[in-house]
Amino acid sequence: MSDDKANRRSFRISESVYLRYELLSDEEFHDGLEHRKIRLGQDDGAQALLVDIEARLGEAMYRLNAESEHVGRCMTLLNDKLNVVIEQLPGLRETKASLANSPPLNCEVSADGLVFPDKERLEVDTKLHLQFLLSADNRFVEAFCRVVRHTDPPPGNDTDLLPYGIAVEFIGMKQAQREILIQHMFNRESETLRIRRLEIDAAEL
Repeated sequence: MSDDKANRRSFRISESVYLRYELLSDEEFHDGLEHRKIRLGQDDGAQALLVDIEARLGEAMYRLNAESEHVGRCMTLLNDKLNVVIEQLPGLRETKASLANSPPLNCEVSADGLVFPDKERLEVDTKLHLQFLLSADNRFVEAFCRVVRHTDPPPGNDTDLLPYGIAVEFIGMKQAQREILIQHMFNRESETLRIRRLEIDAAEL
């Protein structure tokens, strides 16, 4: 893996997230996400395809924005148009609405894993099916993961109700899903830098 790709994947941001998880047996975990959906009678072929295309488009935008502002702007418009289509899919709308009914949590998000607060101390190597919604841009991510360590809960959470910090790594995540996270973090960091530049310019006036 190149240094650039490694840096993109290890980069971590603090983010407000709507999150839920389900504990999995070893058998369910090894069956994989697609087999699990078939067993539960869930079919999201069109949804999965559109999310995959949107993620690959996001990766292309990441590269083009650095090379050509004009082309990058066109890609952004195409991506926004695609997002409108994806948001109309009944299955995705239902899942997002269900997730958004719970209070958001402050989490630490990277392309390789997540740190989230919890009321329970999940044992290391516990397998989970994770669904989460990034509140900043309504991006939806679904993945299998494994608890790798315990830590302090991320700042900004009620530690009386959520005293444990759970660090998980994503297992078998499709590259398209990972690129959703990478593009999201790139956009957030770009916006943070833009705000800082504006603050510095204002202070110099």
